[in-house]
Amino acid sequence: MQTTAFMIYKEVLEKRLARKREQLTEIETSINSANDVVTAQDKRRYIELKAVVNELENCIDIAESMIKLEK
Repeated sequence: MQTTAFMIYKEVLEKRLARKREQLTEIETSINSANDVVTAQDKRRYIELKAVVNELENCIDIAESMIKLEK
């Protein structure tokens, strides 16, 4: 199967999504930890990462649709 620009774009997005999910998990762990005090900065970072994860998932859906259209 030939690799298209849309497939490459999707792969890049998936890799970035995996990294952002890892960061989100780390922040969730620190927020849920009973020992740490949750700061406003931690909350803001969590919200920002959650938004990035949602946006990357939407972009991957778009890339998948473009791949289907190309076929």
